[in-house]
Amino acid sequence: MAIWKQLLWSLCVGVIALVFAAWVSPVTADFMAGHGLGAPLRLLGLTAPADPASSAAAGAAPSAGKGGTTPDAAAQPGKGGRGGASRKATVVLQPAGTAVVNDKVTALGTGAALQSVTVQPKANGTLTEITVASGVQVTAGQVIARLDSDTQQLAREKAKLAADDASRTLERNKMLVQSNAAPANQTQAVELAAQLAELAVRAADKDLADRAIVAPIAGVLGILKVSVGTAVTPQTQIVSIEDSSALVVNFWLPERLAGQVKPGDAAALVPVARPDMTLNSKITSIDNQIDPASGTFQVQARVANPDGSLRPGMSFTVAMQFAGESFVTVNPLSVQWGSGGAYVWRVTDGKADKVPVRVVQRNTETVLVAGVIKGGDPVVTEGLDGLKPGADVQIFGAPPDPAASGQGGPQNGSGQGGKQTAAPQAGSPAAAGAQPGAAQAATAEGTQTGGDATAGQGTHKHKHKSADATAGN
Repeated sequence: MAIWKQLLWSLCVGVIALVFAAWVSPVTADFMAGHGLGAPLRLLGLTAPADPASSAAAGAAPSAGKGGTTPDAAAQPGKGGRGGASRKATVVLQPAGTAVVNDKVTALGTGAALQSVTVQPKANGTLTEITVASGVQVTAGQVIARLDSDTQQLAREKAKLAADDASRTLERNKMLVQSNAAPANQTQAVELAAQLAELAVRAADKDLADRAIVAPIAGVLGILKVSVGTAVTPQTQIVSIEDSSALVVNFWLPERLAGQVKPGDAAALVPVARPDMTLNSKITSIDNQIDPASGTFQVQARVANPDGSLRPGMSFTVAMQFAGESFVTVNPLSVQWGSGGAYVWRVTDGKADKVPVRVVQRNTETVLVAGVIKGGDPVVTEGLDGLKPGADVQIFGAPPDPAASGQGGPQNGSGQGGKQTAAPQAGSPAAAGAQPGAAQAATAEGTQTGGDATAGQGTHKHKHKSADATAGN
C-alpha cells in the first residue's frame, strides 16, 4: 500500500477515535472544545450550542479606532480580561459508598460415618457359619459368624470337672479340720486349688465365647470379605460396619478464622452429587492446631441422616457465614496507583485532595478500600489526568462559581466598564439616519453575562455590509 494511503487511513482512524472519545466522555468533549474543536463537535451534536452573545463578542474584530481594545489587552489583568486565570480541570464525581466485606466462606468436605469399625476374629480358626448377609442392619452384640469350637468345648468341660473336684476336696478338708482330723494349715492350700480351678473354667468359657464373631456396634454391614470354610486369624477382616444414622463432615478452614469458629455454629452443606439439596448442620469439633504446611485447621460438622440417603465418603460443599467488617466502596475507575500504593482523588470545598487507600477486595462493580475516607465523600471517577493536591476543579454538570473562577465582572482599563459599542444593523433607524461621510454610529449598550470583563468604554466602530451599502449616498 502506498504511503499516502496509509497516512489517509491513519487520519481517518484518528478522527473516528476522537469523535468516539468525545461521544463517550463529556470531559473529553469539553477538552476538545477548549482547544478549538468546538464548532465541529457542535455540528456533530456532541456539545451544547454556543451562546450567541458570547459568540458575537468573541467574533467581533477589534478596530484600531479611538477607544478600541485588542485581544491582547482584553486578556491582560486589570484591562478587561480574565486576569490570566488558569483553566480548571473538569471532573466527574461519584459519592463513596459502604459495604460489608465478603463474609461467606466455602470449603470442600468429605463425609464420614458417625461410627465405623472393621470386624476381625479374636482367635485363629475356620469359619463354620455366617449368620448375616451383606448390607443388613445389625445391633451391637449380634453374632455375625462362628468359628469351629470343638477343642474349646472340650477344654471347658475339662476345666469344669477339675473345678468340681477341687470344690469337693475343699468341703472334705473343712470337715476334717472341724473334727481335728486334719491340720488347719492344710485348708489354705486346698482353698487355693479350688480357686485356680474356678479361674480355669472362666478362661475356658472365654475361649469358647471368642469362637463367635459379634458386631461391636449397631449399623449397616458392608460386603462380607470371607465365606464359610475360610481359615482366619486375628488380622483377617471379616466385614465393615457403618453407623450412618448421622454423618460427620470433615473440612478445613483458613487460619485467619481460627478464633471465629466455635462448636455449635451453623454450617450449610450441599452434596456435590445433589446440588439441589441443602442440609443444615452444626459444628461439633475443632482441631487444636494449625497445619503449618497448608495454613488450615480441621473442623467437623454433624448432619442427621435418618433415611440413610447420605453415604460415608460423599463430598460436600460447606458454607459458613461470619460477621464481616464494613469498608468504603468506590468506583474501580477511581483507584489510581503510584509509587506509594493505591490512592483516590476526593473533592473537598472545590479542591482536589489525594487520599491514600488500601484495596481490601475487588468486586465486579465496586472496590472495597480502607483509608482516611468515609461513605458519602465525593470521589473523582473521570478527569483524573493532571490533578494535583489542592488544585481547583470544576464539577461536571455543576454551574461555574464566578467568585471561585476569578471573573470579577465587566471592567475597562480605567476601572469603569460594562459597555461596548457596536455598529448599527442595516435597516435600523440609526443606520437610516446616518449622514454621508459622518463617523457617527448608534451605540448599543450591553452588559456581558457571567461576570466576564468587557472591552473599555471606547467606542468600537465596525463595518457592516448593509451600513456600507447605505453610507456615502
